[in-house]
Amino acid sequence: MKNITKLPFAICCLLMSSAYAQNSQTQPKSQMQYVGTFEAGQPGAGIYKLYDQSDDVICYVLMPDTASRKQVDGKWVYESNSLGSISCLKANSTPKSVVKK
Repeated sequence: MKNITKLPFAICCLLMSSAYAQNSQTQPKSQMQYVGTFEAGQPGAGIYKLYDQSDDVICYVLMPDTASRKQVDGKWVYESNSLGSISCLKANSTPKSVVKK
């Protein structure tokens, strides 16, 4: 019975340590290819189209033309209303492994 009560504690410790490991290491981030900017239907905002070649995904980001930010503890923090929403979908390109006969 004692092992059952220790299991949630062990799982919690494991999750906390893996979350800390993710935050403590900085890894290079992949870049998406910029495709274009479109009108958003309101002044001061645009729709940005990006392409991720590794997953063959197209993303549309609705975002203000300028993002407001402030510095907190030596790091830049973007204000919540400055960043927009994102929507992604699989591109319609043909799979790279298809061989034509």
